[in-house]
Amino acid sequence: MIQARGLSKTFGNKAAVRGLSFDVAPGSVTGFLGPNGAGKSTTMRLMLGLDNGEGVTTYDGVPYRDLKAPLRHVGSVLDAKPFHPTRKAVNHLRMLAISNDIPTTRVTDVINIVGLGDVTNAKPKTFSLGMGQRLGIATALLG
Repeated sequence: MIQARGLSKTFGNKAAVRGLSFDVAPGSVTGFLGPNGAGKSTTMRLMLGLDNGEGVTTYDGVPYRDLKAPLRHVGSVLDAKPFHPTRKAVNHLRMLAISNDIPTTRVTDVINIVGLGDVTNAKPKTFSLGMGQRLGIATALLG
């Protein structure tokens, strides 16, 4: 269960997120919809403790910063290209798997799930925006 309580973030006098609270039940699919500047990315960054702000988000009762192996519990995509541009896609995923005690066999699984099997040895700097997004999704699914 994901529980967010009182998430707030301001930039100067402008409130990007104001007092946002919600629950996400296990197994449900949830998304944020809104125009540019509506606070979607800021909310995600607050949920992961990447931005200073107010409020707390817990994952099965535990804040992200206190999770023992966060990548095994929470997957997120905050940017279309969240990886080193000259490291092969497969090596990006392997490095994350190894550093988070995830079996490296999972790398092949997620590459195939997102449809990047033909470009596993390519460098992300050569990827289209959509391919970069798929690598980001593979990263989120890894754990």
